[in-house]
Amino acid sequence: MTELTIIILCYKSEEFVIEYLHKVQISLSNSSINNYEIILVGNYIDATSDKTPEIIRKLAAQHINVSALTLKKPNNGWLGWDVRQAFTKATGQYVAFIDGDGQMPADDIVRCFYASKEKNADISMTYRESRGDGIYRKLLSFSYNLMMKILFPKIKIQDINSKPKVIKRSLLLNLDLRSNGWTIDAEIILQAYKKKASIEEMPTQFKGLPGGRKSFVGIKAVFEFFIFILHKRLLGLD
Repeated sequence: MTELTIIILCYKSEEFVIEYLHKVQISLSNSSINNYEIILVGNYIDATSDKTPEIIRKLAAQHINVSALTLKKPNNGWLGWDVRQAFTKATGQYVAFIDGDGQMPADDIVRCFYASKEKNADISMTYRESRGDGIYRKLLSFSYNLMMKILFPKIKIQDINSKPKVIKRSLLLNLDLRSNGWTIDAEIILQAYKKKASIEEMPTQFKGLPGGRKSFVGIKAVFEFFIFILHKRLLGLD
């Protein structure tokens, strides 16, 4: 079995994913991780000008241990749908997922993987100690984490949406993930908590979006997140 699967979420990342893949490969080459696979996820909305699917298919053809997942998205197919589709393709004993826009350091994947093995953790993840993005994204993240602390005070996670998240396969196979949107991180953590999974966190430095790109996360995502965790709280998870 593959030791580590790395899922890089590349939606509309286009050329930025080329540089980020290179950084991930350098980080892996400087580590002792040899048995790994990388899944580039470039699922797309039909009739758009997004070049990402074509770019990542070329990258997969050029590099060993790299594959491309380029599916047409359904109407409700956003972040969570991409993550769940990629999980079905992952073969690693540990499965990591991270955004491919370059905001998260590539070295964090290796750091979290080592922490998972050393601590025998079911999930290892980062929390953003400093952020290079704007006030809008900082407020969104603050809102998410505040909601979690209020509704689920027993879950001691500092930064619910931070990535990478490295998940032990034995836990992943026992999760019943259904989120299609921006609540996938919260769904993973809530189900892991219910199963009494061990979670390790470590600090990271979060960068701004490269090339002046704008975030896909809007105010609608805050309401989606709030409704999701409120529903879970009312179901009696505590």
